[in-house]
Amino acid sequence: MTDEMVLRFLQVLDKVREEDLSCSEMYARLDEFVEAEIQEGKDASQITPLIHEHLDMCSDCCAGYEALLAVVEHNTEDLENKKNGQ
Repeated sequence: MTDEMVLRFLQVLDKVREEDLSCSEMYARLDEFVEAEIQEGKDASQITPLIHEHLDMCSDCCAGYEALLAVVEHNTEDLENKKNGQ
């Protein structure tokens, strides 16, 4: 490795915080995050900022979040339509 590569690697490590979530930790808490947003109408990014930060950095987890969010929103709409007799 060149000195430049080592320096870049150290800079990346310096930016990583101990409290950052791994992808597996993220997926374990994703349902809570979506539920807070959809069903409770809360700003989940304020309640769980580490999840929000992880979603901003990880495209795979963000795709999973968007898919789950779409399913929950669709199911919520279906339940509301059934309640209203539509």
